[in-house]
Amino acid sequence: MKKLLSGILKFALSLGLGALLVWLAVRKLTADDISEMKAAFDRASWFWLFMGTAIGMLSNFVRAERWNMLLRSLGYKAKFGNVAAAVYVMYVGNVAFPRLGEISRCGIVFKTDGVPIEKSIGTMVLERIVDVLTLLCVGVLLFFVQHDLLFSVFEKYLIAPLHLKMQSAGASSIYIKIGVVFFVAAASILIYKKASKLPIIGVVTQKLKGMLSGLTAVRNVENPWLFVFYSILVWAMYLAMGYCNFMAFAETAHLGIGAAMAILFFGTFAFIATQGGVGAYPLITREILLLYGVSANIGYAWGWIAWTAQTLMVILSGLVAMAYLAFQQKKA
Repeated sequence: MKKLLSGILKFALSLGLGALLVWLAVRKLTADDISEMKAAFDRASWFWLFMGTAIGMLSNFVRAERWNMLLRSLGYKAKFGNVAAAVYVMYVGNVAFPRLGEISRCGIVFKTDGVPIEKSIGTMVLERIVDVLTLLCVGVLLFFVQHDLLFSVFEKYLIAPLHLKMQSAGASSIYIKIGVVFFVAAASILIYKKASKLPIIGVVTQKLKGMLSGLTAVRNVENPWLFVFYSILVWAMYLAMGYCNFMAFAETAHLGIGAAMAILFFGTFAFIATQGGVGAYPLITREILLLYGVSANIGYAWGWIAWTAQTLMVILSGLVAMAYLAFQQKKA
């Protein structure tokens, strides 16, 4: 019950933050601003929006195959269709409720292909680590390629907060935290030794070992370079999605790969900040597009239409995946 209430609270806070960001962004819009944004929506090219969103959704097949490589390295031969459907359901689940998608996809491959949940969770965490490292590589590349244009954004949203946090912590605070970590570790070892004979400890240990094997699955992956290629390809397709979305507006059609990379990097944090990126994505992308000479109203309209197209496609593809899984279960 506590976990359910905590999840509901997080969901409400995330949506509340998104609604607040929307209100802050639109409260000072004039009638002319709104007219300009409506006109931008009316003349948007739905062909390019569809192309961009389709590329983004097709990247989930690449993500599914990458995940399947990890599952195979653990000795489980899951059907690709089931794994792909689980990935699509994951995204629609995350739109509905925080972290619901990650849990649901592990549950799906357990039900359809018998992959133990603790092991699939380990591979899922590993995937997230790989994605974070890939995103950091995008950020580093972006910083060096477009340093002059984007340094202020890095300074405001990444460097300054990190520097302030390190300064406010102080040396004594760091030493206290290190001491607490060592104390907790020692206490955990002592408790484990005392309780190691209890049956429940054996069950928990077995589950943790299963999760650890999932986390280290990349060591036994059949083709490490192909795994790396898939990891890069997923983000390259996200980049292509942003570039196609630029083509949907006459005011953004001139923007190149550098701008698409900036949208990819900073836009990703919008989906972390609020549930499904609602409110935050159009706001962040507007600020980025301003740096490239796109007016605030057009940038905000672009952000909303790109977010809407992507979210609708996520929901639609997720529903198709659910129907596929239901059909497979009925057929079995």
